Amino acid sequence: MANIKLYGYATSPYVRKTGCFLYYKGVDFTHVPVNPLKPNATIGHTNGTQVPVLEVDGEWRRESSDHARWLDELVPEKPLYPLAHQAKIDEIDRWISDTYLTSMFRAAIDGPFNRQYISRAWRLAAIVSADTPLPLPIRLIWPLGLRRASFIQHMAQHMDLTESFEDMQVRIFSELVAHIGDGPYMGGLDQPTMLDFAVFPQLVFGYMFGLQENLVAATDPAVKGWLKRVADHLPENPTLAADKMQVHSLAEALA
Repeated sequence: MANIKLYGYATSPYVRKTGCFLYYKGVDFTHVPVNPLKPNATIGHTNGTQVPVLEVDGEWRRESSDHARWLDELVPEKPLYPLAHQAKIDEIDRWISDTYLTSMFRAAIDGPFNRQYISRAWRLAAIVSADTPLPLPIRLIWPLGLRRASFIQHMAQHMDLTESFEDMQVRIFSELVAHIGDGPYMGGLDQPTMLDFAVFPQLVFGYMFGLQENLVAATDPAVKGWLKRVADHLPENPTLAADKMQVHSLAEALA
């Protein structure tokens, strides 16, 4: 059995994405939390600070979409990237990588610096701290630190900031619904692929871990049905965040 490690923060959508790849494959792996204040202590061997890092028997790779193809080479069963649907998967994966996942950082770039934003940022800091304890002063300045983080500024360079935050949210959700279509899985495919597991944990994370009171995505019947189908292929907590930090049950929201 290969020795598989996934390095990263549970608050990173890219880390959660690779985590769901591994859960779907049914392989044993170890999630190694990275301390954002001391990343070199755990991923120094990569000569960088980027996460996720997937390591298999000492060989490591960084890009989350590449992890799906790599895992298919190692564990061909239950393919994440079936070659028969390569063109369609590549097209939707570009949208996920370039639009959907980057949009998740928009609030930290130019969203309103209000009570709601500060509360969510403190909650994120608490989730990180549950795995790699952070000093209280660091947790308190987390809302401001997020806005100044270099990776957040990098994301801003790939967004159209002339589009309002609200319009962006409506547009991207509409595009997501279109990609799900009649299902049962993204792209109209009969089996889940890397596409489903790249999006699913992002939609449920905020609700499960106290960043939002309701599972907003489930208010759309098509999306709720898709969430139920994907959830059947994953553990109850597919997010990598510590179970003790969970606030809401996903099963209850999808009942």
